[in-house]
Amino acid sequence: MSKKILAIITVTFCGLLMAGVTTHVSAATPPSYFNDCGYPEYKLESLTEFCADAGTGVTKIKWSSWTSTRAVGTGSYYANLCDPNCADGKLIWAKVKVVLSGAKVTHGKRYLMNVTVSSINGKPLPKESRSNTIGWVTDYWMG
Repeated sequence: MSKKILAIITVTFCGLLMAGVTTHVSAATPPSYFNDCGYPEYKLESLTEFCADAGTGVTKIKWSSWTSTRAVGTGSYYANLCDPNCADGKLIWAKVKVVLSGAKVTHGKRYLMNVTVSSINGKPLPKESRSNTIGWVTDYWMG
């Protein structure tokens, strides 16, 4: 076999091998979503802890990473003081780090179920008298 034919076979084989690798990479794990009050969202800009009154949550989220098992970002945490009542209550704010984790496949999609919110400056979060971190599991499913 000539060197030219051997070189063509080698290049062709390497090309096929690389095509197989590329196909495998593109068929990677599908993205994860977050269920915010019954609506699947990908890289959402805000999330709510209590769907009934939306009195606690995080807005203006900027994600620094989002994978199929974990998402990390920063945003503005808010809590309604509900004084004198929740309809007329004052909102208080804090800059926070948000981590989504606990990937689970349900309703045909992968969801990040666990939420951890931590104050960036280490001070207690509004409405949390002693803690600078809160967490919850999203488990509200619409319909």
